[in-house]
Amino acid sequence: MKYFYSIVILLIFGLHNLALAQQQIAVTGTVYDGESKKKETMPGVSILSGGRVMGQTDGDGRFRVTVASNAEITFKYLSYVTQTVKVNGRTTINVTLQGDNTTLKEVTVSAGYQTKTRTLSTGSTVTISGKDIQGQPASDVMSLLQGKVAGLNIQNNTGAPGFRGSITLRGISNINVSGSGSSSFLTPTSPLFVIDGVPVDDNTNYSYGFQQAGPGVSPISQIPPEDIEDITTLKDAAATALYGSRGAYGVILVTTKRGNSKVPVVRYSGAAFFSMVPQLRTVIGGKGERQLRIWQILQNDTTYNHAVDLINSSPVLADSLNAYYNNSTDWQSYFYRSTFNQTHNVNVSGGDVAFNYKVGLGAYDETGIQQNTGYSRYNLNMNMQYNPTPKFKLVGQLQNSIQKQQTGSGNGLLNSGLASTGSASTLLPSPSLYSSQSGLLAQLQTDNDNKSLQTFATINAEYEVFKNFRIATFLNYTNSSATKDNFSPAALNGNQSQYYTYNDRATKLYNRNQFSYVYGLKDASGEDSHTFNLFAFTEINSSFFKADAILNERGVNDQLRGPLTNMTDYLTSLGGTIDYNDARSVAFAGAFSYNYKQKYVLDLNYRLDANSANGANARYIANPSIALKWNFNKEKFMDNIKWIDYADIRLSYGSNIQPVGGIFDAYGKYVGGARYNNANSVILDLGRLPNLDLQPTKATTYNAGVDFSLFNNRFSFVFDTYYKQNDNIFRYKDISSSNSFSSIASNEISNVNYGWEFQTTARPLSPTSPFKWTISANLAINREVLAQLPDGLRDMIYYDKELGQDIYYRLGTNSLSNYLFNTKGVYSTNAQVPVDPNTGLPYRVGGNGRLNYFKAGDPVFTDLDGNYVLDGNDRVIAGNSQPQVTGGITSYLQWKNWSLEVNTSFTLIRDIINNPLANQLRNYYFPNGSGSLVPLDQLNYWSSPGDVATYGNPLDFVRSRIIDPFRLNQTAFQEDGSYFKLNSVKVYYIFDKRFTSRFGMNRVSINATASNLGFITRYSGPNPENVTSLGRDDSGGYPSPRQFTLGLNIEF
Repeated sequence: MKYFYSIVILLIFGLHNLALAQQQIAVTGTVYDGESKKKETMPGVSILSGGRVMGQTDGDGRFRVTVASNAEITFKYLSYVTQTVKVNGRTTINVTLQGDNTTLKEVTVSAGYQTKTRTLSTGSTVTISGKDIQGQPASDVMSLLQGKVAGLNIQNNTGAPGFRGSITLRGISNINVSGSGSSSFLTPTSPLFVIDGVPVDDNTNYSYGFQQAGPGVSPISQIPPEDIEDITTLKDAAATALYGSRGAYGVILVTTKRGNSKVPVVRYSGAAFFSMVPQLRTVIGGKGERQLRIWQILQNDTTYNHAVDLINSSPVLADSLNAYYNNSTDWQSYFYRSTFNQTHNVNVSGGDVAFNYKVGLGAYDETGIQQNTGYSRYNLNMNMQYNPTPKFKLVGQLQNSIQKQQTGSGNGLLNSGLASTGSASTLLPSPSLYSSQSGLLAQLQTDNDNKSLQTFATINAEYEVFKNFRIATFLNYTNSSATKDNFSPAALNGNQSQYYTYNDRATKLYNRNQFSYVYGLKDASGEDSHTFNLFAFTEINSSFFKADAILNERGVNDQLRGPLTNMTDYLTSLGGTIDYNDARSVAFAGAFSYNYKQKYVLDLNYRLDANSANGANARYIANPSIALKWNFNKEKFMDNIKWIDYADIRLSYGSNIQPVGGIFDAYGKYVGGARYNNANSVILDLGRLPNLDLQPTKATTYNAGVDFSLFNNRFSFVFDTYYKQNDNIFRYKDISSSNSFSSIASNEISNVNYGWEFQTTARPLSPTSPFKWTISANLAINREVLAQLPDGLRDMIYYDKELGQDIYYRLGTNSLSNYLFNTKGVYSTNAQVPVDPNTGLPYRVGGNGRLNYFKAGDPVFTDLDGNYVLDGNDRVIAGNSQPQVTGGITSYLQWKNWSLEVNTSFTLIRDIINNPLANQLRNYYFPNGSGSLVPLDQLNYWSSPGDVATYGNPLDFVRSRIIDPFRLNQTAFQEDGSYFKLNSVKVYYIFDKRFTSRFGMNRVSINATASNLGFITRYSGPNPENVTSLGRDDSGGYPSPRQFTLGLNIEF
């Protein structure tokens, strides 16, 4: 009997324990992102228990599930290590998920309108997360990528708000120069931007923002950095081939954010930033300038009496007691000022896999550091995704933006009024209507107002017809308009006001229809062995652009701005359509991909493009590509090497095109002619001969690359080497007038870029360390060679008629070589001046006057032709305005809730011509003139026999006007333009959630950023980056300000 009672007691205890084990409890907690720089929470993490899905984390990364008190909870998220936690009766569990470096094949890469895993991607691509470019306000988001992508050279050569700098990917793809002198610029070849699947050509109508009549605001400027999810740069043909038309210069994909939380999330990000005037050019001021000018005249004029007469003829020198001339005017201070600016963005997002949405509202306002300049942006962006079943997906997007811009009396990149007035003598009186220096008032009182409006609507639908076979259609409509109004008051325009107004309208319709099919074969063990992927699409693009302008001169008064004018001068007021373009393009493309157990990957792409700008004999252009990839980390001989996460080798070949010119270049046009028999006539435009063989520019690229990651992704490395040839480069060529035409559009130029790219990331500290440190670096070496010139020429010269700084094109060398007089120093004594043995005459400039001969203190120029005369035949090919080495270093350090990020970039082995220094020294030619003077104690100049100097004697003004020792076209002013730049320093702090939750806020962070802090450089000018794309420094350029930012981010 006693055994019976014992068994009953045991059963009772067993049932009690079982009941305890099955007791259901509510477990809550938060999932954190271990890979996040800012300890962010993770929405959308799947939560499982006992093999059953219990739910997922909300937009704040929080969860609540009901499970047994002794159950196990599993947390799963794509590309993160799955983590299982035992409950053990706890009601609160917080989890931090770490990135899964052993499953990097799941990381996706976008290319060619497709999304592939990293393992299967054969192209050379680099993706920058949107988190890496936030915290720093910018009117141009591309400026924030500087130094982050190997081979992507971004030069912020203007600080004007709303304008972008120059962008090249793997070297220049065009050698054409427009304009002359300070206004000469290299034709831009920026990559093709694809915003959420829609191609946007930033080279057309927006090249530098001033080469067209309109406002010139870049369409990329409409995107706030806060709205960007990631930016992917596609560099080789394997990655860009399916973009075909306009993909010859590379492709940059911009993806905006979407909602991903079942609970609506409201996020606010705002910043106030202070723009400070950077270092400007130094000048001699006031009394010091007057004394130097008088001393220069007395010491260097031909006679004392003539010197006294010259001084007395200049009241600004002779009458120092006159208040009108007794000045020390800092002209630069009138043009520049420090400004306070702000940006605000609010967005509401939510949803899950089945349906998600996001609505964002933003405002950005920046006042330029130059007077009467600035930029404002207002945007409203919306997107939604409806995915009721895995078979069907519908995506809609609407982006609206309004951009306003002021450029003063300049064009945004250059300001000629500032260049002349800002470099005026400090002895002149401060600006007024009665001053000879009215350029400042033109900058301040010119009424300049530019507006751009854009609506961007997209709809994308996908449907899986049967397993692994999907069809999709993509439709985008873009409508934009722009206006520009510029009014110059009568007092600044010869007592006659002038009013210029411009407006344009552009529309674009883009449609892509595609299908994809994936088929796989399994081996005997049931694993996927052979996988085939077929992808094809058609693409249609229709664009329209029309611009009208009116110039109303000699207005009645400053209040009445038009359209009325003084009828006696109606011929000076003109208006009408100044630009018109109606273009079409169509493409057919297909891609085939094969892989064997994801070890060996083969990609074949083929695209046919037709464009209305092509000649009749060049309708369809083929763009093929082939790429191979070997993921050798999957080979059996690598099984025992555990410290390698992934490793692969890539090879690719392919071509892309870029439409050039227009329909009139291919087919000609008719224009209005003279009246005949009292009737209007229409004639053929004889300015340009039609070219039916006109073709688009074609880029052919060969690429080889290696990628690997080591020690659980603590160290990763990417290497690429490439050879890129650009053929059919567009250029207008002059032809003999005997043909009845004066020029023709041709495709007879080619150049080659080849180089090497390195990109690496290291996490040197232990994963268990309280500090997390990530350091990334990239380096690109590029060599550019001119391969072909028109008519089989071996060399050609671009003549700069304004400054004489010609560009020499020679086959086998870099395209943009300067053609200058070679300066080897300064004659220390008269004995060093060479003498012609045939005539006994010293080296001289043209002519036989007494002052034409060189002597001590004059520059030593190379006499190439040996005739002992300095002439145009003595110029040499020197320098290169394009950098041969670019790159950057980024360091990120995190400790608890604090983080510090430092971004740098560098540009090496390129040359800059310091025109402002040359012009300031040339002002010494006229000691009674009105130009500013550079302090001579900052320069190594010749002052007495025996001196070994860099610059000649600037004080001998009588001979200088003949010898011209500071001519602009000499190597003395060609300097090393290499630099190392400290782009930004950012400090972040995230408030403890236990504190912020008291106020109903899920997450609050603050940040402080200092940007454009300084350079390490040998260049003597203020800023080696703030120069033109041809390497010309100009005193009228818009300097880049230093900025200091305080930002706030709140999530509800």
